[in-house]
Parts: sequence; C-alpha cells; structure tokens
Amino acid sequence: MSSQEIFATALQYEEKIRDLYRSADKIIDDERGRAIFRALADDEQSHVDFLHYSLEQLKTTGAIDMNRLVTSIPTVKQLESKIGKLKAEIPQHMLGDIKSVLAGALKLEKETSAFYRDACKKTAGEIHAIFEKFLEIEERHVDVVQIELDHAQHNGMWFNFMEVDLEAY
Repeated sequence: MSSQEIFATALQYEEKIRDLYRSADKIIDDERGRAIFRALADDEQSHVDFLHYSLEQLKTTGAIDMNRLVTSIPTVKQLESKIGKLKAEIPQHMLGDIKSVLAGALKLEKETSAFYRDACKKTAGEIHAIFEKFLEIEERHVDVVQIELDHAQHNGMWFNFMEVDLEAY
C-alpha cells in the first residue's frame, strides 16, 4: 500500500468518526455532552484537513509539515490530574441517547487507532512519524470517550478502574 493510499484510507476513518461526533451534537440533550462531542468533532475535522493537505503535498512536493498535525484533546496524564473536577462536572442524569453514541464512538475510535497502529508498521521515515502522532492523538480520543462512557453507564468504573473496591478485607 502506498503512502497516498494509506493517507486516503486514514481520511475515510477520520471523516466517519467526525460525522458521528457531529450527529451526536444534534441528538444529545445535555449541553456538557454536546460540548464534548463538538470538541471531538472539531479535533477530527483538523485531522481531515491535515490529511487533505498531506495528500496534496504527497502529489506535489512529497514533503509534509508534521507540525500542522495538532490536537486540543488532553493527554492521559492531564486528564488524571483533573479527574475530581471532571467527575463533578458530569451530570448524574445524562439525557438523550448518550450511552449508545459513546459506545459507537468508542468502537470507531478503537478501529481508527488500530488502523494507525497498523499504518505505523507499514511505513517508515516521515510518514511513519506522522502515523505515530495520529495514533497518539486517537488514543487520547479513546481515553476521553471511555471516561465519559464509564460514567454514563454508572458501572462503578472510572477511567478504566473500579471506583470502589467492594471486596471485604
């Protein structure tokens, strides 16, 4: 698979997840939930823009400015430092169809991450570095969506860990 083909496939993944986030913004009743989906949609749109730019650069100059690939989504470390505040801001009763949207988003984010993980194995040099950065960004998306889904499901999980240990010691 050529670099152009990998970028074109990446574009399909990014557009698919961006469109899911855009549609979620229209069906979620909770303003905080809508804001999260808007932020994720905007981040995905920046990926779409970067991929269009990259495809054009591959056709013309062959050089891609990786510094144009950015994200507004925090790292796991940044999220962990703000867990208490995040929990306080999440409404106890989320409205709308947020659980199914989050579950669908998590599935697509994991599929997209898997694609980038595979792209990293199939590329070298500058192209490899770009897909490594995409993988890092998409894994941030997985973390954010997982946190929101855990809370929405009220399953005792928070950030992939049990909130309360129910075992007696």
